Formats: sequence, structure tokens, C-alpha cells
Amino acid sequence: MRGRGPLMFWLFRLAKVLAAAFLLFVIYLLVGFARSQVEVGPTGVHRYWLVPLAPFGGIRANIFSGTGDTVSVRGFLDGPVVQRTGADAWSARWFCEDRIGASEGRGDTLVIVCAGKTHRFPLAPVVTAAPIAPMPERVIALSDLEGNARFLDTALRQLGITDGNGGWTFGRGHLVVLGDSVDRGREVFRVLWTLYRLAGEASAAGGAVHVVIGNHEQYVLKGLLTQAHEDHRHALRRMGGLRESFAPDTVIGEWLRRQPVMLKLGDTLFVHGGVSPQTASQGFDIATLNKTARDYWVRRSTDAATDAVFGWSGLTQYRGYLSAQPRDPLATKREVDAILARYGAQRIVVGHTRVRAVTSHYDGRVWAINVNGDDARPEVLAIEGGVPRALDIGVHRHLDPPGPGVIRDLRWSDPADRHLIAELFGDAWELERIPHPY
Repeated sequence: MRGRGPLMFWLFRLAKVLAAAFLLFVIYLLVGFARSQVEVGPTGVHRYWLVPLAPFGGIRANIFSGTGDTVSVRGFLDGPVVQRTGADAWSARWFCEDRIGASEGRGDTLVIVCAGKTHRFPLAPVVTAAPIAPMPERVIALSDLEGNARFLDTALRQLGITDGNGGWTFGRGHLVVLGDSVDRGREVFRVLWTLYRLAGEASAAGGAVHVVIGNHEQYVLKGLLTQAHEDHRHALRRMGGLRESFAPDTVIGEWLRRQPVMLKLGDTLFVHGGVSPQTASQGFDIATLNKTARDYWVRRSTDAATDAVFGWSGLTQYRGYLSAQPRDPLATKREVDAILARYGAQRIVVGHTRVRAVTSHYDGRVWAINVNGDDARPEVLAIEGGVPRALDIGVHRHLDPPGPGVIRDLRWSDPADRHLIAELFGDAWELERIPHPY
């Protein structure tokens, strides 16, 4: 028994010190929380929860829930979210400036008046263009629109794909939009509804619009909104939430789920990220990869085919043609040749990884077209008579930087601010439950 007395004495003292330190740490956190602040964007949407914790700088937590202080987005129409409720019946809801609109109806057109402007949305089902087809005489490919409707409208007019009213004038030509039409920019729905409408008009004229799924469509369809524009997040919240706004029973949600992850026109492959050597070696053909993507939104399977589509080295995520990654070293020319031989192609066109100009690599076997930056050349890829080339259209992306925010104190006595924090933690919990990368 000798010696236990001093040992217990020192253990007891250590426990008291640790308890005191823990209590002081809790008080330190509580003081920081009590002095919390909120950064609010120029339209009133909450951006960050700021907790000062000197001398360590503090906590800066993103607010993804779309809450805000009297939000008003001048001239902004988001949506509509249109659900089919019967043979030709539908219900719709949308966000206009600072309020939600809703209507129900029948037929193939929805008309919305917002901020003094009339908007028409075609609701007739659109046939998805075949993911394997002969090379048309004219193809225009661009990628990574990221909710930039202003650029899309201007570029399509400049290219002669649409007229002054936005109608299809490209005849039997094909437009390829190579993934990431969503996220970051505010006007995601306007981009998607434009492509939806043009897909129908192009089909009627003998042409086609191909909307290839990228990693950001992948994120949106599984409910991940961390890359969404703050005003769009607020509108989505008001319209029912991200998952509900892109649900399978909505016009746009159902249409997006039917789009391919791999397209082949003639001897040219189109994939958002790229085909990795791992994916090619598994022997999945184009039909299997596209079916796997469509089925995933129903079954949420996690097999080898799904990994080949949505995994870190899958079609939507791979970057190995243009940059070495921890998981994927830079592809060799021999590997690229083997990949193309596997799919009977002469070249592959990719987006995803940003470049300064539409450029060819691997002796013309890989074309990179993601020029989504104001420091990049205003180019698209044109394929005419089967021959690819970079085409300068003189239309820059004109990406809008985030507007200045205002920081205010968080008012713990205000139910709205307590709700803000509850929503923040609720969203963090929901985001943690979303599997990565798919």
C-alpha cells in the first residue's frame, strides 16, 4: 500500500487542473459564441457565421442553408420547379425577386411574369439525343457554363446557333454542352431551361443538343449544394430545397437524369473529366456506362461500374490528361492511345480541368475546352467535316465576382438568428451523410 497515497494525491491534483482547464475552455468558447457575427451578402443572404476566438483567429463557417435578412434579388427569376401531376397536368413554383410564385395547370407551356418580364417555359417531354451517332457536318462544343446564362445566350447568338429571340437556327448541327452547367453561377435554372428548350427545337429541325453530365450535375442530383451561388441557395430553400427542386418527378430533374456521361459522334468521344486507364481497362462499353449513370439515381448502387462513372478516377472526375493528381498520374501517350482504341475513337474532348485556350494534346488525341475564366481566350471547339479546331467567338465569360458583404452581430435573443444557427448545424449534419465522391 505504501506509495499509493502520493500517487493518488498527484492524480487528484492533475484531475482538478484538467477540469479547470476544460471549464476555462468552455467559457472561452461561450464568450466567442456570444460575440458571434454573421456576414450577409449584398442581397441579404447569409454567407458566413463568424466566431472570434483570439488569438487563434476564430471560426468562419459557411452558411449553406440559404437563410437571409429580408432577401431581395432585383430582377431575378429562379426556377421554375415544375412537377408533373398527371397526363398533361403540372404544378409549378418559382422565386421572383423576393417572393415565391406558384400555379397549377395543363398543357405544354408555363407562362411566368416576373419583374415586368414575361417568360415562357415549354413543358413537353424532350427526346434525349442518341449518345452514339455519326459525326454531323457541324458540331459546336463548350463546357463548364456553371449557371452563366448571360454568356450562354450571347455565345449561342454569336455562333449562329440561335437567333435574336433565342430560337434554334443551327439546322442539323449539333451543340455539345460538356458538363458542369450548374453550380457557382446564380442562373442555373435559366441555363437548364434554355438547353431543355433548345433540345426540343433542335430535334424538330434534325439537329441535336447533347448535355453531358459532369461532376457538378452529379453533386446537384445527390443534394450537395456547397458550390451553389448564395442567391440560388436561398431561392432553392424557398422553393422547397435542393433535392425537391431537382427531384425525379420534376421536368428538369427527370431530364437531367436521362443525360449521358459519355457521348460519341463519329470517331470523337466527349466526356466531362476523361476516361482514365483504370476505367478503360475494366471493359465497360458506352451503353453500359450511360445506363449505369441513369440507374444510379434510382438504385444508388456502389459497384465497379458506378465507380468508373462517378468515382475519383471516373468519367466525371478524372483530370489525368492535363494534370497529375495524387490518385492519378499524368496519362502517357500510350495510355491515351489504348483508351481511344478501346472505344474505337480517334480523339476525346474533355472539360472539367480549366485551360487558358481550347487546345489539343497528345498529338491531337485529346482536346481540352474548359475556358471558363476571364483570363482565358473566348473560344469554343468547332468540328466541321470531322475536323476539330479552336474557334474564337469574341465572347468572354464575364464572371461576376461576389459582391461585398456586410458583417453584423448575431442576435441570440432573436428567434430568426437562433433558427439560422440551427439550420447551419442541420445542414452540416446532412452534408456529412452524403457519400463521397458519389
